[in-house]
Amino acid sequence: MTPWEYDIRSVRFGNWDQTKEDLNRMGIDGWELVKFSDHIDENMRMAYFKRSVDGLEM
Repeated sequence: MTPWEYDIRSVRFGNWDQTKEDLNRMGIDGWELVKFSDHIDENMRMAYFKRSVDGLEM
């Protein structure tokens, strides 16, 4: 079974170029977007990410 770690971050929303920039930065670090939450305000959303944990001792 794959062990996962999770993170919740605020992401700029509304300008797709900026949103993609934020998401691509997370993707480079191995994070996969799971979902967006309701908006914080008109320019920000909470985003939920996960990535596999390599080398975790079980």
